Amino acid sequence: MSTMSTGYHHLHAMTKTSQFVALAAALPLLACDSRGSAGAAADSTAVLAASQQYIQAWIQGDTAAALGRVSNDIRISISGVPDIVGPEATRKLFADEMATYDVPLLKLDHQDLIVSGDHAIDIGTYEEIQMPKKGGAPIQGRGRFMTIWRREAGDWRITRYMLNDLPVAK
Repeated sequence: MSTMSTGYHHLHAMTKTSQFVALAAALPLLACDSRGSAGAAADSTAVLAASQQYIQAWIQGDTAAALGRVSNDIRISISGVPDIVGPEATRKLFADEMATYDVPLLKLDHQDLIVSGDHAIDIGTYEEIQMPKKGGAPIQGRGRFMTIWRREAGDWRITRYMLNDLPVAK
């Protein structure tokens, strides 16, 4: 038997119902950022488009276009290589790589894209083929990536980039 007086039981039930209604009304507001779901969808599309522009820059060997997709405070972490920090180190890395290799294949499998305000986190796997410009066997690469994008003056740019090699599939 309940110790609550039957005269007040309806108030307790009403409070629970009111709490449920308030929570149900608030959840959609909490799930959306200030731009709303349409804005978040547009941001996701814009990030994926910027990612595709970056990929095409590498396939075309266009250092300037690839650098145009990165922020001035870029930090790149690649397995087995000291961190690349800042625009000058990034310019050197990109120019050296593009002078040494053609990239006929660079494919990203975007597994998770999280967008919040002016930042996006893109996580997935990559597959690439590098062809040495001076001859030699193609180099196949495969791994995981995590890219943090930031909206700067309306454009999405890479601010952090991490690659983790995986064994090449046989």
